[in-house]
Amino acid sequence: MVKQTIGVGLVGNDGLGDPLRNAFVKVNENFTELYDDAFDGAFASLTGRPTSLLFYVNDGANNQVLTTDGNGTITFQNGYGNTDVDSHLNIGSAAANQVLAWSGTDYEWVPQASGSGSGGGLSNTEVISVVTGSDLDMGGNKVLFGNVYQAENDLPAAGSYHGMFAHVHGTGKAYYAHAGAWVRLADYSEVGGGGSGGLSTRAAVSGTTAAIANGVSTDIDIVGHKTYALMTIQTSHAAWVTLYTSNSARAADNSRLETEDPATDAGIIAEVITAGAETVIIGPATIGYNLESTPSTNIPVKVRSKHGSSVAHTVTLNVLKLEA
Repeated sequence: MVKQTIGVGLVGNDGLGDPLRNAFVKVNENFTELYDDAFDGAFASLTGRPTSLLFYVNDGANNQVLTTDGNGTITFQNGYGNTDVDSHLNIGSAAANQVLAWSGTDYEWVPQASGSGSGGGLSNTEVISVVTGSDLDMGGNKVLFGNVYQAENDLPAAGSYHGMFAHVHGTGKAYYAHAGAWVRLADYSEVGGGGSGGLSTRAAVSGTTAAIANGVSTDIDIVGHKTYALMTIQTSHAAWVTLYTSNSARAADNSRLETEDPATDAGIIAEVITAGAETVIIGPATIGYNLESTPSTNIPVKVRSKHGSSVAHTVTLNVLKLEA
């Protein structure tokens, strides 16, 4: 509807204006149109709206940006360019291979870790250096790790790790490194359940070779007792197994053929030849002992494979401890 104008005449009370009722009809109709077509607040709904902000702000130079001072004043300012970024990040002080870090108050350039990950980080060598560079104090927190080895032969050099504790899964026993040797810890059954006068209980001790071909011999040391009663010898595969009193006795017997009997003073405790996975009963039980200059709990053993293909051999001895 076109806006309706009330006629007011030429001068007051000249009788040329709209009657009072007609005048207020126009007023109501004008108001009705305003309320029925209420403004929705959208810029696009404005009639005669400006087509550019330049209606309010003077145009700036090329590449300038609009900024406000927070108090209603909008002006064109120079943009933040590469030079400004470089200056703010102190790029002039950066050395080769450094990375950008936040100091808590500003950016700073620090040496880059040599880790291979996309986000940097420490390499294995750097982590080891940090951990082993000093004592690691966990502040009362626990350290959980699996220090497990499959066989005694897998244990690291005892001389390099004095005081280290480890578990050998193949024997089911615990060991610690002392004086250049691995010492097996006795379990509850081996110490007679405690008490100074308790008797020892027989137990199985074992050792495992690396994979060896048929007809090839190798030496292993089974951790047992300084003196023991030997009851059985068990093999996982066909083999010729010999137990000795010392390392030197084992070395001296190295060239003996399977068909030869050993000398009576050869330092041999017992030997068996098996056809496969087999347990040989030693009856009556044989007394075995370690005759090194400083007796130890090691039982020197030689294993010659009689299996048809290369395989690791496990030898298990059932023994009773006879010496502390």
